Amino acid sequence: MKRLSRSTTILLASVLAYSLTAFLPVNASTAIEHEWHFKVYLDNKAIGHHYFRVTREGKHEQLDTRADFDVTFLKLPFFTYRHENTELWYDQCLKSIASTTDQNGDLFSVQGTTNDRGFHLVTRDSETTLPACISTFAYWDKSFLQNDRLLNSQTGEYLDVDVEELGEKSIRVRNRNVSANHYKLTAEALDIDLWYSGDDQWLALQSTTSKGRVLRYVIE
Repeated sequence: MKRLSRSTTILLASVLAYSLTAFLPVNASTAIEHEWHFKVYLDNKAIGHHYFRVTREGKHEQLDTRADFDVTFLKLPFFTYRHENTELWYDQCLKSIASTTDQNGDLFSVQGTTNDRGFHLVTRDSETTLPACISTFAYWDKSFLQNDRLLNSQTGEYLDVDVEELGEKSIRVRNRNVSANHYKLTAEALDIDLWYSGDDQWLALQSTTSKGRVLRYVIE
């Protein structure tokens, strides 16, 4: 089977960002801060969904996310993608990550946690220690755009990124036009457009692949 381009692969992973095998039950003392249910399109064809849930307990936040994509050609399976991830955060710093990914049969895993030397990261192919306070492609929290390096939650790569603020634009959200702040994030082959509301809520995501195909996240 053919594979999607590397830019699409990184986006699917980072969008990236922390998943788990199934959404964890919420304890009575844990408040659900926000949930996002995105329908995902490749060009104009729906290929699946990406779910995000952020919960808070005291000063700690947990992100659970799951992505399920299936691309077909002439009704035959062409590409499948399953990504599950859980992240724990404290004061805008990643404290732990546990992700698994099946990308068309290629398996990935990323495990990491903070210790007295920094952020200890283990993937299927490597082991390293990163700075103590790092961030993933945490689209759900607009403050992640302040970072100049971000962790890819699928591969464990720690990437240099650039962010450009493109101003306010009107976009379609849940069948109505809304004003949104537009940002462009680039990292290696990755080129992502993001939109946030005036109160910094994540509204939409779009990326154009190296082959000119458009990947879109439409909030439900």
